[in-house]
Amino acid sequence: MKKISIMIAALLILTAVTAGAADQKKDPAPLVNAKAALSAKDSTAAAVKADSLIVTTADTPAPKIIAYYFHGIRRCPTCRKLEAYSQEAVQTGFAEELKTGKMEWRVVNIEESPNEHYEKDYQLYTKSVILSRVENGKEAAWKNLDRIWELVGDKEAFVKYIQDEVRLMAADSMVPPAQSDSPTRGK
Repeated sequence: MKKISIMIAALLILTAVTAGAADQKKDPAPLVNAKAALSAKDSTAAAVKADSLIVTTADTPAPKIIAYYFHGIRRCPTCRKLEAYSQEAVQTGFAEELKTGKMEWRVVNIEESPNEHYEKDYQLYTKSVILSRVENGKEAAWKNLDRIWELVGDKEAFVKYIQDEVRLMAADSMVPPAQSDSPTRGK
Protein backbone atom coordinates (compact mmCIF):
# COMPACT_ATOMS: atom_id res chain seq x y z
CA MET A 1 0.00 0.00 0.00
CA LYS A 2 2.84 2.35 0.90
CA LYS A 3 4.62 1.69 -2.40
CA ILE A 4 1.45 2.39 -4.37
CA SER A 5 0.97 5.71 -2.54
CA ILE A 6 4.55 6.70 -3.30
CA MET A 7 4.21 5.76 -6.96
CA ILE A 8 0.95 7.71 -7.31
CA ALA A 9 2.47 10.78 -5.64
CA ALA A 10 5.53 10.61 -7.89
CA LEU A 11 3.37 10.22 -11.03
CA LEU A 12 1.16 13.17 -10.04
CA ILE A 13 4.19 15.35 -9.46
CA LEU A 14 5.81 14.23 -12.71
CA THR A 15 2.61 14.97 -14.63
CA ALA A 16 2.26 18.42 -13.07
CA VAL A 17 5.89 19.35 -13.71
CA THR A 18 5.98 18.09 -17.30
CA ALA A 19 2.75 19.99 -18.08
CA GLY A 20 4.26 23.15 -16.62
CA ALA A 21 7.62 22.55 -18.32
CA ALA A 22 5.93 22.44 -21.75
CA ASP A 23 4.81 26.04 -21.17
CA GLN A 24 8.28 27.16 -20.06
CA LYS A 25 10.62 25.78 -22.73
CA LYS A 26 13.19 28.60 -22.32
CA ASP A 27 13.42 28.50 -18.52
CA PRO A 28 14.41 25.28 -16.83
CA ALA A 29 11.72 24.03 -14.48
CA PRO A 30 12.41 24.70 -10.82
CA LEU A 31 13.23 21.86 -8.49
CA VAL A 32 10.04 20.67 -6.83
CA ASN A 33 10.36 18.97 -3.47
CA ALA A 34 7.77 16.23 -3.22
CA LYS A 35 8.69 15.15 0.28
CA ALA A 36 5.67 16.94 1.72
CA ALA A 37 3.40 14.94 -0.59
CA LEU A 38 4.65 11.68 0.87
CA SER A 39 3.88 10.19 4.25
CA ALA A 40 5.87 11.65 7.12
CA LYS A 41 6.51 8.09 8.32
CA ASP A 42 8.02 7.13 4.96
CA SER A 43 11.76 7.69 4.52
CA THR A 44 11.37 8.04 0.75
CA ALA A 45 11.86 11.46 -0.80
CA ALA A 46 11.14 12.39 -4.38
CA ALA A 47 12.35 15.40 -6.32
CA VAL A 48 11.43 16.38 -9.86
CA LYS A 49 13.36 18.71 -12.15
CA ALA A 50 12.17 19.51 -15.67
CA ASP A 51 12.05 16.24 -17.59
CA SER A 52 13.72 13.97 -15.04
CA LEU A 53 12.49 12.15 -11.98
CA ILE A 54 14.96 11.51 -9.19
CA VAL A 55 13.69 9.26 -6.43
CA THR A 56 15.65 8.17 -3.39
CA THR A 57 14.13 5.00 -2.00
CA ALA A 58 14.68 2.49 0.74
CA ASP A 59 16.86 0.62 -1.79
CA THR A 60 19.56 3.19 -1.06
CA PRO A 61 21.09 2.04 2.25
CA ALA A 62 21.02 4.74 4.91
CA PRO A 63 24.25 5.43 6.77
CA LYS A 64 24.52 3.67 10.11
CA ILE A 65 26.86 2.97 12.98
CA ILE A 66 27.46 -0.60 14.10
CA ALA A 67 28.80 -1.09 17.63
CA TYR A 68 30.43 -4.50 18.01
CA TYR A 69 31.54 -6.23 21.19
CA PHE A 70 34.04 -8.96 20.27
CA HIS A 71 34.77 -11.79 22.68
CA GLY A 72 36.05 -15.36 22.72
CA ILE A 73 34.75 -18.58 24.22
CA ARG A 74 36.35 -18.02 27.63
CA ARG A 75 34.82 -15.03 29.36
CA CYS A 76 35.93 -13.76 32.75
CA PRO A 77 33.79 -11.47 34.97
CA THR A 78 35.61 -8.39 33.63
CA CYS A 79 34.90 -9.42 30.04
CA ARG A 80 31.22 -9.83 30.87
CA LYS A 81 31.26 -6.41 32.53
CA LEU A 82 32.79 -4.88 29.36
CA GLU A 83 29.91 -6.30 27.34
CA ALA A 84 27.22 -5.25 29.85
CA TYR A 85 28.51 -1.67 30.17
CA SER A 86 28.90 -1.33 26.39
CA GLN A 87 25.41 -2.64 25.76
CA GLU A 88 23.98 -0.30 28.39
CA ALA A 89 25.81 2.67 26.86
CA VAL A 90 24.43 1.92 23.40
CA GLN A 91 20.89 1.07 24.49
CA THR A 92 20.44 4.01 26.86
CA GLY A 93 22.21 6.59 24.71
CA PHE A 94 20.87 5.58 21.30
CA ALA A 95 17.49 3.89 21.79
CA GLU A 96 15.87 5.82 18.92
CA GLU A 97 18.76 5.12 16.54
CA LEU A 98 18.54 1.41 17.37
CA LYS A 99 14.79 1.44 16.65
CA THR A 100 15.18 3.23 13.33
CA GLY A 101 18.16 1.18 12.14
CA LYS A 102 20.61 4.09 12.21
CA MET A 103 22.59 2.08 14.73
CA GLU A 104 23.11 -1.60 15.50
CA TRP A 105 24.50 -3.44 18.52
CA ARG A 106 26.19 -6.77 17.82
CA VAL A 107 27.90 -9.21 20.17
CA VAL A 108 30.28 -11.46 18.24
CA ASN A 109 32.29 -14.51 19.32
CA ILE A 110 35.37 -14.30 17.12
CA GLU A 111 36.29 -17.91 17.87
CA GLU A 112 33.28 -19.19 15.91
CA SER A 113 34.25 -20.05 12.33
CA PRO A 114 32.10 -17.53 10.42
CA ASN A 115 33.46 -14.70 12.61
CA GLU A 116 37.19 -15.42 12.58
CA HIS A 117 37.84 -12.81 9.88
CA TYR A 118 37.05 -9.99 12.32
CA GLU A 119 40.29 -10.65 14.18
CA LYS A 120 42.28 -9.75 11.08
CA ASP A 121 39.83 -7.10 9.79
CA TYR A 122 40.03 -5.08 13.02
CA GLN A 123 43.47 -6.22 14.24
CA LEU A 124 41.92 -7.64 17.42
CA TYR A 125 44.17 -9.03 20.15
CA THR A 126 41.72 -9.05 23.09
CA LYS A 127 38.06 -8.43 23.91
CA SER A 128 37.14 -5.20 22.13
CA VAL A 129 34.46 -2.69 21.27
CA ILE A 130 34.65 -1.59 17.64
CA LEU A 131 32.55 1.16 16.06
CA SER A 132 31.98 0.83 12.34
CA ARG A 133 30.41 3.53 10.16
CA VAL A 134 28.64 2.07 7.13
CA GLU A 135 27.78 4.33 4.20
CA ASN A 136 26.21 3.18 0.94
CA GLY A 137 26.37 -0.40 2.17
CA LYS A 138 30.15 -0.34 2.73
CA GLU A 139 32.29 0.25 5.78
CA ALA A 140 33.59 3.82 5.52
CA ALA A 141 35.46 3.99 8.83
CA TRP A 142 36.04 2.07 12.04
CA LYS A 143 37.58 2.64 15.43
CA ASN A 144 38.73 0.34 18.23
CA LEU A 145 37.58 1.80 21.56
CA ASP A 146 40.64 0.56 23.40
CA ARG A 147 40.11 2.72 26.51
CA ILE A 148 37.39 0.31 27.70
CA TRP A 149 40.02 -1.62 29.64
CA GLU A 150 41.20 1.40 31.62
CA LEU A 151 37.62 2.59 32.28
CA VAL A 152 35.97 -0.74 33.23
CA GLY A 153 36.39 0.16 36.94
CA ASP A 154 34.32 3.35 36.51
CA LYS A 155 30.95 2.54 34.97
CA GLU A 156 29.89 6.19 34.53
CA ALA A 157 33.12 7.13 32.72
CA PHE A 158 32.92 3.93 30.64
CA VAL A 159 29.36 4.62 29.46
CA LYS A 160 30.20 8.27 28.71
CA TYR A 161 33.28 7.20 26.71
CA ILE A 162 31.28 4.78 24.54
CA GLN A 163 28.48 7.30 23.96
CA ASP A 164 30.90 10.15 23.15
CA GLU A 165 32.77 7.97 20.64
CA VAL A 166 29.52 6.91 18.95
CA ARG A 167 28.50 10.58 18.64
CA LEU A 168 31.89 11.46 17.15
CA MET A 169 31.64 8.60 14.65
CA ALA A 170 28.11 9.67 13.70
CA ALA A 171 29.16 13.33 13.36
CA ASP A 172 31.99 12.28 11.02
CA SER A 173 29.39 10.72 8.71
CA MET A 174 27.97 14.20 8.11
CA VAL A 175 31.31 15.29 6.62
CA PRO A 176 31.81 14.36 2.95
CA PRO A 177 34.18 11.38 2.74
CA ALA A 178 37.79 11.97 1.73
CA GLN A 179 38.82 10.87 -1.74
CA SER A 180 40.12 7.46 -0.71
CA ASP A 181 39.35 3.90 -1.67
CA SER A 182 40.12 2.45 1.75
CA PRO A 183 38.08 2.98 4.91
CA THR A 184 39.62 4.79 7.83
CA ARG A 185 41.34 2.36 10.12
CA GLY A 186 42.27 3.21 13.63
CA LYS A 187 42.66 2.44 17.26
